[in-house]
Amino acid sequence: MKEVYEKIKEKWMLFINEGKEDLKKIKSPKDLAKQIPNLFTISRLFLAPFIVANILSGNLITAGYIALAASVTDLIDGKVARALDASSNFGANLDAVVDKIFITSVTIPLFITNPYLIVPIILDMTIASVNGYAHIKGLQPRTSKIGKVKTVFLDSLICSAFFIDIRNFDKLFKILYLSTVILQVRTLNDYCKTYEASDKKINRDIKNNDLEVNEIEEQTKVKTLSKTLESNSSVTNSKKEELESLKKIIKDYKENDVNLIDNELKHIKKWLI
Repeated sequence: MKEVYEKIKEKWMLFINEGKEDLKKIKSPKDLAKQIPNLFTISRLFLAPFIVANILSGNLITAGYIALAASVTDLIDGKVARALDASSNFGANLDAVVDKIFITSVTIPLFITNPYLIVPIILDMTIASVNGYAHIKGLQPRTSKIGKVKTVFLDSLICSAFFIDIRNFDKLFKILYLSTVILQVRTLNDYCKTYEASDKKINRDIKNNDLEVNEIEEQTKVKTLSKTLESNSSVTNSKKEELESLKKIIKDYKENDVNLIDNELKHIKKWLI
């Protein structure tokens, strides 16, 4: 659990540092203009309290209009970023974080007036958990096309929930509800498969690296052993040469005592051992 906490803390600090680096890049009006997409994204956080306040006070129509405005910012922030050539890793992560905070903060009080929203809320929280786990594992998750479509339908579903009392909006809500749940299930399934495949690839790469390291270690051992054997072989040959030299010397002592020769031979055998 402590390891997971440390990973989350590490990812959060990385996210904060990316934001600081983005702000440091602002040195001219042109650089400031590139922050417009991030301002659109952050605006949803400022609109969320007004939506919640209107929901709790019973002003669902007013809350609905504010939610529509927030949904528009969600649709255009990415397009504006690409148009200004201002796409960044921080911007993508900021959009994902703000989306989860906005949807959760708005749908939980809205759930009081429409209990059916509990299913898409739980599914979206599950998708967020899977993405969070992928971040912790270092898999670098990216939003898929079906994930983007799912977000559009989820935003539309939430907006339609504010106007459900208006004639024919209940039918639209049911269509969006079913479509959103199906897209959420598809998105969750795709993300799980993608991250599982990525996780297996990482584990396979780690295993292959371990095998390569083991192979290098074995090769090193073989080379070291070969050098040792060669060294021992040269030592053995040296001993053999010395032995032959000693034998030759002993032969010159034929006139001397036999015991002396035996002692010399014993000394030689002991030395060899």
